[in-house]
Parts: sequence; structure tokens; C-alpha cells
Amino acid sequence: MGARSLHERPARTLTIPPTVEGLMQGVSEFGAALKTTSPERTFPTFRGYPPELQFGAEPEIPQGRQRPETGVCLGLPRKLEAVLAAAPLAYFLGAEVTPADETRLELAGHGTVSLAPFGATDAESLHALLVHAFVLECAVRTEGLYPVELAARERLEATDIELNYAELYDEPLADRLAAYLTVPTEPVAAVAPEWRLTADIPETIDSGRLLPHLADELANIRPYPDGQQPATEATFESEGALTDELNDAMETFLRDTGPSRPAQNGETVGERRPSRSCQTADRDDSFRVRPAKSILQVYAGGGIPIGANKVTAESYRRQLTDTPENPATIRAIVICNDPGMTAETDVRDIYASVPMLRVTGELHTDTTVGELRQLFREDVDLLHYVGHVSERGIECSDGHLDVDDVEHVSTRLFILNGCRSFGQAEQLIETGALGGGGTLRNVDNETATKMGKTIARLLQNGWSLGSAVSLLQLDTAAGLDYVVLGDGTAEIASADSGSPFHYVVGTTFDGEYRLSVNTYPTQTDTVGAMLRPAFGQDDTHYLAGGEIVQLTVDESELREIFERQNSPVQLRREQSGPGFSIRWSQDLAEDMSPLTDPL
Repeated sequence: MGARSLHERPARTLTIPPTVEGLMQGVSEFGAALKTTSPERTFPTFRGYPPELQFGAEPEIPQGRQRPETGVCLGLPRKLEAVLAAAPLAYFLGAEVTPADETRLELAGHGTVSLAPFGATDAESLHALLVHAFVLECAVRTEGLYPVELAARERLEATDIELNYAELYDEPLADRLAAYLTVPTEPVAAVAPEWRLTADIPETIDSGRLLPHLADELANIRPYPDGQQPATEATFESEGALTDELNDAMETFLRDTGPSRPAQNGETVGERRPSRSCQTADRDDSFRVRPAKSILQVYAGGGIPIGANKVTAESYRRQLTDTPENPATIRAIVICNDPGMTAETDVRDIYASVPMLRVTGELHTDTTVGELRQLFREDVDLLHYVGHVSERGIECSDGHLDVDDVEHVSTRLFILNGCRSFGQAEQLIETGALGGGGTLRNVDNETATKMGKTIARLLQNGWSLGSAVSLLQLDTAAGLDYVVLGDGTAEIASADSGSPFHYVVGTTFDGEYRLSVNTYPTQTDTVGAMLRPAFGQDDTHYLAGGEIVQLTVDESELREIFERQNSPVQLRREQSGPGFSIRWSQDLAEDMSPLTDPL
């Protein structure tokens, strides 16, 4: 019998000079947080949290150098872009980072290997190598403590790749990595799970403070030149009604720079100069973040990112210190100050139905400025606001609350489901909230109600706020109006299966159903986590992330799957249509007719 403690927070803070070489010193020490250098470090619980970084004139490494001797050295050009992008790979390999003329690996006993074949840029090649090595380590780990049938290994063995998995398991890390570098990248990339996170961060020394947190998630870090934005053209590829709707919505949003509402009752908009949190973002501040092949995207920098969660080093640090007094009890507050949106107050009952937890689903109506200010100051796990937000602030029964006037916020997680609430949401994060969601432009009541209730139901079934909004952004153009700020991994419940499932189902020519099973990340089931669905005919395990399997099932089998866990479902024939297409598995289990009804 043995036991070990989880390492979910940085154990040390390293002081390094504010230079490229200083960052190399700090990143070199990230590998000290690994619990092992064996293939088992592909499990999230075998990877401890890297040390935090702060800047000072003289380096200070508490307890001295602790990086394991892995025989791996990562040579990088003296360029900020290269060091920022290399942090996750250096962490996973336990590598020492040193200056070099080009990006390369030096492996003990195997010489020097250029990374140029892995990608056109440093960032691309470093992440591609990380995915390549990670997937092969996952396959090799099945020879050790957890000898399960892993789908990724089975698919690799079906190719021309020749690896002696049993021998490799006992080899030192540098020797295993040398063997992996002889394997073609294409078949390995084909079996890789959908990566959890892509991060666009500015090429500044200060971005070094983000590196421990992004390395912990093995993020795909894409540095962008300081003073610019990692924007792409506001178009979506593919065809269909939904694509057209998304492109129209993007064009409309970037063109829409007017005030959130016209002047009313004789007032003149602009009579009171709005605070920063009340200002409506103009076109120069809004941009579509370049797309990424990952489930989640985060962005650090100025402006309003469309399609990404906006983060700061402080929001990550706040996540580390977040310790609810009573994690078995959730205090969820729903505030409805708009009589026209009372339908959304159903979210109180949705939150209150979280299994295995005590949830106090409080409903407040006609909330005053003073009452709302006080609620933001209280220890609230989730505050869901339903109403209107204008350039004057959050609408209350006796006026408007500008969050700039709230000195401190104790609310952990919030949803401001009102028009153009991004500025107020951003200020809530800066004033103390852990994470939250806001809107980028005007949202009509019907759409806001559907979005609010769907987000609430996803949270209730174990989805993080970031994953919930990510799914909605793929489902409907209205999802583009919502953005997550701060800690997008925040959750209020756990899925029954550990990882939340998302199903896509279509019919076959012989009357059966083709079911695509997708998984979304959680705080515990992240990169490298393994799961086996409680359905199917074999004992195959899958790496969590994106689509894990497609099954052909009959109606009774599909109903049984839907009954096990309440999960969002999309019918394949409805995916390309306009509007909302998300249904719920347990609703469909009771009435399967929508699966075959004509459009």
C-alpha cells in the first residue's frame, strides 16, 4: 500500500532577471514539479504544478536546483517568442533550456536533433514535438502500472510504426525520446486527442508570469508581437446555414459600434462620462482570435477577443488560492431585474438540482443598487444576473450599479446575462471574482434566456464555464456574443462520468444510429486523463479530449446510453441549421421521436 499527495499549487516562487536568459533559467526548473520521469507522467496527477516566476535583479532559487536529471537539453535562440512557446515542452521533458543558434534537442547518448521538421515556426515545432512525445508516452505507459487496452496504442499498432513498447518502458527518458524521434509524425498526430488549450500571449517579458500556469496545462502557446493582436479575418470555413450565420454575425458584430440603447426619458447618452467598465468597446478593440485546433482558447492582452477566454496572470493566481469554506455546499444566486426575462429564473431550480451537493438556489428580484453591491461583496459561489446592462452599469430597481464603485468582489463565479456586459464583467474579475461570463453586444431577451438556461444546465452537469461557452459558440452564432473572463475552468459540480460527454447522433440507412462520443476537459480530467465509457462491448480506454469513439447502436442501446448521464446532444441533421440545436440526452431517452422526425 502506498500514498502520495497531489501537487496542485506551485511549491516555490523563483526570482529571475527580466531577460530572455532569465526566463530560460526559470523554465529550466519547471521539470522539478514532475512526480516521475517515467511514462506515467502523462497522467495529470503525476505532473505537479511548476514553480511561479517573479522578476528581480538577482536570481533566487529556493532550495536550489531541483530539476531531474533527464539527459534532455532544449536549445533555443535568444528570442522571447521561442522561450515563451517552449515552456510546456521543457516542463514535460524535464529539460534544461539553454541558448543556441537554432531550436534543437540535445539528448544524452544520442547527439543533437533539429526541430525544424516538426513545424515552420518555433512555436509550431515545439508544440508538435510535445504532442508527438506525449502520445507515444501514453502508449508506452500501458506496459507499466496501468496495463489497460488503450485505443491510441491499438491504432498505432495498426500502422507501420515499429516500437518495442515493453523495452521502451524501462528505458531512461532521453532514450525513449530518441526512439520517438524516429517515428513519423503523421500517424501519431492522427491518434492524438483534441488538445485542451491554446494560449495567445504577447511577446513581453511580463508574459513570463503566465508560463507556470500554461505549462501546467501543457498549452499550445502562440506568442504574438507586442502591440498587435492575434487576429484573423472574420470568416469561418466550411459550408451550410450555420456557417453563413456565423459569418454574418461576425461581420455585424465588428461593424456594430453604436451605444447599447438610445437615450431615454429626455436623457442624453454621454451626459455622464461612463467609467472604463461601462464603455462600449469600439471596432478597434474587438477582433476574432485566430482559430486553433483545441477545445479551449485563452488570450492575454488588450482588447476584446471573440472566440477566446480573456485571462491575466492575476486571474490564474487567484485560481490557485481559491478555497471555498464549504465545498459541499454551493450558494447560487439568481438576480432578475427584468420582468420580461422571468422565464430565465428557472435557472435557480436548475442549479438547485445538482446531485450530491447542497445548493441554495436563491432568487432575488427588483434588486436595488445597494443590495447588488452587497451581494457582490458576499461569499457567493455563483451569481447569475438576468437583466439589462448599459453604459451606466448594471440595471437595478433604483438605478444602475457601476462595478467600478465596488471596492472588493468576493463572488467566485458569475454570469452577467445582459447586453454588452463585457466591461462590467472585466471589472468584476479585476476586483476579485474568480471567473465569469459577459456579452459583447446587444442580445435579445429570447436568445439571452436560451443561452442563460443552457449555460446553467451545462454547469449543473459538470461542465466548466469555459467548456460550456465553447460548446455554445460551436452550436449557434449567438454564442459569439458571449465571452469568458478569468478562470474558465471554474466548475460548480462534477459529471457522473468524470468527464462531461457531448453526443452527436445521426441515422444510418438500415435504421440504426451513428453516435459520436465527445469529451470536454475538467479541472481534474485534463491532458492525459483516461476514461472508459460505461457502454460499448469491450474494455477499451480512451484519452480524454474531443471525439473519443463512434458507435453504431440500435434504438434500445441508444436510449440506455442517454439514460446513464444527462449530456448535451446534437442531431447531425440539425447541426448545420440556424439557431440552437442542443438537446438533452435524458429528455430524448423519454421521447426518441426527434431523432427521426422530418426537419
